[in-house]
Amino acid sequence: MANDSLSADALAAENAVLQRRIAELERLHEECLLTEQALRQGEERYRRLLESVTDYVYTVQVANGRAVSTVHGPNCVAVTGYTAQEYQDNPLLWLTMVPDEDRPAVLEHARQVLEGDPTPIEHRIIHKDGTVRYVRNTPVVHRDASGALVAYDGIINDITERRRAEALITRMSLHDGLTGLPNRVLFMDRLRQTLRLAERSHERAAVYFIDLDRFKGVNDAFGHETGDKVLQETARRLAGCVRRSDTVARLGGDEFVALTPAVGDADHAGVIAAKMVAVLRKPFSVSGHDCQLGGSVGVALYPEDGVRAGELVRRADAAMYAAKNAGRNAWRMAQDAVPGPSADPAEQPPPQEVEGP
Repeated sequence: MANDSLSADALAAENAVLQRRIAELERLHEECLLTEQALRQGEERYRRLLESVTDYVYTVQVANGRAVSTVHGPNCVAVTGYTAQEYQDNPLLWLTMVPDEDRPAVLEHARQVLEGDPTPIEHRIIHKDGTVRYVRNTPVVHRDASGALVAYDGIINDITERRRAEALITRMSLHDGLTGLPNRVLFMDRLRQTLRLAERSHERAAVYFIDLDRFKGVNDAFGHETGDKVLQETARRLAGCVRRSDTVARLGGDEFVALTPAVGDADHAGVIAAKMVAVLRKPFSVSGHDCQLGGSVGVALYPEDGVRAGELVRRADAAMYAAKNAGRNAWRMAQDAVPGPSADPAEQPPPQEVEGP
């Protein structure tokens, strides 16, 4: 009888333990359901957040280090012109819409993302309408409990307008606002690059320093608006004296410089300088006024007159002043000029003149 009572007590105890385990399992199951619901809600909030701060999102599923499927968000049509269905129908569309020049970088970026590196990339795409746009692709990787990459989201932003604004700012910082010519910073950069190439290829380069004669009289007689138009016309005339691959720049005021890489013989540089003097000698007809000006040009050659950019500009400047001090409306080579802008004209040889048009 005692054994039966003990057995009943043991069964009751075991039953109580089982009931507690069942209750615990039910509690854990409910927690799992709540966790799963929270994860789904979190994922949905994450998706909505992405869509609110970006133009569209695509998701790549990854297995064994390889992309196995891609789904593009519906907003992709606004950025690329292609619908999500078109991406699904053509799995390589994402790559074929990238220009040839950018494609290697985009492929390398995709490889790095699959290796777990979520570094963003900016590149061009060809919109379905044929226009070129810039996008920023920011990957967000997802890993399983073991740390293996199982998927990643590509957050796409259309940055075309930003790139255009940056290009405009860069252009404004490197070009003269009045004439559109390169400014001193860009000219000196191009000159340094030219000298490096000239050193390797053993070629001669020429630097020209050009200053208008009697320009101050235009501003005094007709106003600065007329003077600005004279400067714009001067820029056009000087640009017409050299090749498209050469550089004409405005340093400020009525001072201009030019650069002709691979100029060949020194005599060729003299021909170009003479052409500059000739075109500046022609009357300027602006704002109803005929202005007779002229120009003085100094020429410095690499390597004869120097091997550094600043040195060549200074030698060309000195040669220009030598021509101006000796009578204006002429050109002079640096080798024939007395250094310094304040040299006494009476002590200098006569400048090389050119016949008028």
